[in-house]
Amino acid sequence: MGKKSGPKTPDPYAVSAAQTKSNKETAAYNAALNRIDQSSPFGSINYSQSGVDPTTGAPIYSQSTTLTPQMQALLDSQTSAQQGISSAVGDAVGRLPSASFNPNIDVGDVRQRSFDSQMALLQPKFDEGWRNLEGTMSDRGIPIGAEIWNNESDRFDTARDTAQLGAARQADLDASNEFQRQYGNQLTEYNLPYQQLSQLMGNSQGVQNPSFSPFAQSSSAGTDVAGNVWNAYQADTAAQQQQQANMMGGLLGLGKLGLSAASMFSDIRLKRDIRRLGALPSGLPVYSFRYLWSDVPEIGVMAQEALSFAPGAVSRHESGFLMVDYGLL
Repeated sequence: MGKKSGPKTPDPYAVSAAQTKSNKETAAYNAALNRIDQSSPFGSINYSQSGVDPTTGAPIYSQSTTLTPQMQALLDSQTSAQQGISSAVGDAVGRLPSASFNPNIDVGDVRQRSFDSQMALLQPKFDEGWRNLEGTMSDRGIPIGAEIWNNESDRFDTARDTAQLGAARQADLDASNEFQRQYGNQLTEYNLPYQQLSQLMGNSQGVQNPSFSPFAQSSSAGTDVAGNVWNAYQADTAAQQQQQANMMGGLLGLGKLGLSAASMFSDIRLKRDIRRLGALPSGLPVYSFRYLWSDVPEIGVMAQEALSFAPGAVSRHESGFLMVDYGLL
């Protein structure tokens, strides 16, 4: 007794290979759709197949852009200008200071010169003032060392010291101003290479490539080969299951139809082309078969197996072959 097989399960490797093949064909088709040669006032873009990938077999394309003579001249001019700026940038980088800013300023001589120049103007006044003081004291008959003399002498010394202190403060101010001047000059000189580099970098715009107008991209959806195969398989399986269910329903109704004894011969020895279809709720197997004397397909059980499930439904014909009363199953 053979068992009727369902729809053949698709080979997953074959299905995967078919899906991969379809995907490759779709990808190649989409690639061809979008490799459109273009022509504009700027020039042209052309595509051509340059080879085949040795691993995947996918076609390899190359794109070539050709500019009009005017655009090519403009591009060459831009490239040349940027190359010149790039060279100047390299030179400017080489001139950058190698150490941090550290001003070297000595204004001690400035302070001294300022003080000396002021004292050169003050000293004659000091001398003249002292002579006038001595003459006044002498005219008044006040001797050196007298109290009045000492008081006047002290006032003179105080005035002279105050003038000298003012000269010293002015000398410090002059030295500070000179320090600030030299500091600013040295800082400007230190920053000059950086400023030059910054200007050059600001002028470096990059070469502007000519642009072409975009076009609408085309796309063809891939075929779901794997999904179609498995959907068909599932549909065939469901159809077979429904067919078997219908056969089982018809079998269970045999006993109610009052079939003749000849139609109820169930001895396996009288049957051929036996294929199992399923089983009754009791577990008794159900088969499709043909009787030895007929080519008409039949559905039923095997009397020899029914003896184990429902022995009361099995009887023996006078010919010695077993029969089954389906109404008792």
